[in-house]
Amino acid sequence: MSVVVRIPTPLRAVTKGQGELKAEAGSIKELIDRLEQDHAGIKARLCEENGSVRRFINIYVNEEDIRFLQGLETALKAGDEVSIVPAIAGGAGGGVPAIAGGAGGGVPASAGGTGDGGGVAASADGTCAGGGVPAIA
Repeated sequence: MSVVVRIPTPLRAVTKGQGELKAEAGSIKELIDRLEQDHAGIKARLCEENGSVRRFINIYVNEEDIRFLQGLETALKAGDEVSIVPAIAGGAGGGVPAIAGGAGGGVPASAGGTGDGGGVAASADGTCAGGGVPAIA
């Protein structure tokens, strides 16, 4: 039974740039194993060492989150659409930090930010070091 798998941009390096794959599998667990056979390294990005889906990875079958279905045992049938969606959150490191309390580069948090990477300073307490536009206290 062939299912369509939508691959997010951050994982496309493992799939040779492909954003959509077709695979044969009867469950999400089987699908991940099949993807690993065809695209080595993808399972490590999706799953913890114990085999569970990483907490920042969301997997949907026909727009239903597998966490609210049967998890890795969620059954698949021909024509199902599986979407792999990495969660977007956080703020440690580069890029744009979290909305509140973020630390790192880019644009610091909008409230209580402690980022030190420059850009636009926090709008609440202005504790961002690195220049840019000063805080509005």
